[in-house]
Amino acid sequence: MESHDVHNRSRNRKNQTAVTNGTVRSRNTNNGNTKTGGQQPQQSSKPNKHKKQQRHNSTKQQPIDPTKLTESLHEICISRDLIESSSGMRKRKRVLRDLEDMLCRWSDETFFAKNAALNDDDNTNRKVPPTSSPALLSFGSYRLSVHTPSSDIDCLVLAPPHLTRDDFFTTWVTALQNEARVKELHPVSGAYTPVIKFEIEGVKIDLIFARLNGEDGNGVGGGRWLEEHRALRRSDVAARATGTAEEGDVHDSNKDAYETSVRSINGVRVAQYLLSTLETTDKNRKNYDSATQVDNFRLTLRAVKEWARVHGLYSNVLGFLGGVNWAILVCWVCKRYPDAPASTLLQIFFKTFSTWKWPMPVLLSTQKQRPPEGVNNLPVWDPSSNFRDAKHLMPIITPCYPSMNSSYNVGEPQLRRLRDEFARASKLCSDVAFGTKKWGVLFEWNEFFQQHANYLQVDTVATNEDDFRAWFGLCEARMRLLIAGLESPGFGVRAYPFAKFFHRREDGGGGNYIASFFIALRFANKVWKVDLAPLVTDFLTVINSWDGREPTMDLMIRLVSRKDLPSFVFDAEKREEHITKPVLKPNNQQSSANRTDEDDVENQVNATTPSAKKNELDGSSTSSPSEFISPLKRTRIS
Repeated sequence: MESHDVHNRSRNRKNQTAVTNGTVRSRNTNNGNTKTGGQQPQQSSKPNKHKKQQRHNSTKQQPIDPTKLTESLHEICISRDLIESSSGMRKRKRVLRDLEDMLCRWSDETFFAKNAALNDDDNTNRKVPPTSSPALLSFGSYRLSVHTPSSDIDCLVLAPPHLTRDDFFTTWVTALQNEARVKELHPVSGAYTPVIKFEIEGVKIDLIFARLNGEDGNGVGGGRWLEEHRALRRSDVAARATGTAEEGDVHDSNKDAYETSVRSINGVRVAQYLLSTLETTDKNRKNYDSATQVDNFRLTLRAVKEWARVHGLYSNVLGFLGGVNWAILVCWVCKRYPDAPASTLLQIFFKTFSTWKWPMPVLLSTQKQRPPEGVNNLPVWDPSSNFRDAKHLMPIITPCYPSMNSSYNVGEPQLRRLRDEFARASKLCSDVAFGTKKWGVLFEWNEFFQQHANYLQVDTVATNEDDFRAWFGLCEARMRLLIAGLESPGFGVRAYPFAKFFHRREDGGGGNYIASFFIALRFANKVWKVDLAPLVTDFLTVINSWDGREPTMDLMIRLVSRKDLPSFVFDAEKREEHITKPVLKPNNQQSSANRTDEDDVENQVNATTPSAKKNELDGSSTSSPSEFISPLKRTRIS
């Protein structure tokens, strides 16, 4: 029996979640025997004069038909441009077909070149093509069919043994550079999972690499699978031409990969598992329809991802949750309520995770501690034996071997915001179910920038696009250091990050490239002064000591009050590529009814805190800009 099921039954013994006619209800098990103030309610033979009014009120509060709610949820997803058109889908499939053809040509050319180098005196095998070619497999939102028209496609190149990662980042990159249709090419070989980013005909693609074991393409396991895949590609010409060919699946028997490729392959295998587990849930149950259940999963996941994006909760790199995390959470709910429509699943989703007892893990299946036959023994997530795993705050475990915590980046500030927003969304969904609100309220712009008195604004700045791309990538990847440093109970500081960068250009679009990130700060009661310098030192030391830093790159940190926030944070629904310099929001736009004592706190932090530029670091001094941050007067945590 899975640990999460045991916990849920214990936790919900007194207050259980039920689904009645598609509506989420809370069962009260006291059978009406609850005492109030130690007294039993008195019974009267007189007719209750309020009965008629109570009947009228109960009639008004009847839940709406969940089928109609699901239809309206689908409509709002369409109105928010969350579902791609048929023509857009055909274009993506054609681009992927062309990309796989390019990979096969590159594979053959690389094979011939290596054979020629090894057999200079023997020309017999130079023209014999390899029996196996790379397979192009999608994963992520595209594989799950929950991508938006602007989403990129995550793809895995599953390569035969004659191709190496070095080949991928050298000769394959050269092949892409020589292709006229390829734009915005950016290889990132030093990432945690190395990736090549580019566009073909406007379709954004993130390409990662995994290599199968074996001395040649005819090796057992993975090599034979690639051989069969190549034969299938050749025989299924008509399906590939129309874009209807199905992708192959990677199973445990195929997983004859080097350990360095495990992270890459698992993205594909997790996507396959999520779809297959929904298609096979209670397959023998009467009136079971796997297609309907998968459709409900997709609609629910679209809504959850859009909600997370709007409310600044969608970013794995910033310590929140990414696409695979949200997909696993939604799948967990769908497996337990296979008959529920999407509108009900959305209600259950928020109700479940607003009360989830983290760090209890979310598990879709029982963890496999031992590898499948033919697969190397690899470490799995195990908090009982690994002290690092035991420190994880919000474990969401991948279902395929080796099981890993997909949300290990989540920190205390991020978890606190997730809990708050889960609870708020749960209340809104309940209001929608009873007709007092519409689905649109779930996707309204977050009130984050009205909820706090003080915000730390972090501006990543560069003078040209190429430098900005490299500099922004570093700052974004290290931003969790800043968030973690600011979360300091010992100093009386709590951090509330918002997972969105506001991109813009200065001077009407002709100036510096800027990306602004915001972290709300709250300060403990009776803490009169806070020195922020030691809280940001680790982050700034890493940023300032980066070897790739150029004089054209800078970082600005400033503390702003709520009434002085730049106007662009209130225009989040608009594209911000050509916004002029930030215009401060006028003080009179903030209602006096919404003001708190925190608004009157004296701000002693310099308005601008520039980072030490690269040329300043070339000398003996390595001081960080935190020395410019002065103490801050006390505000309260509420």
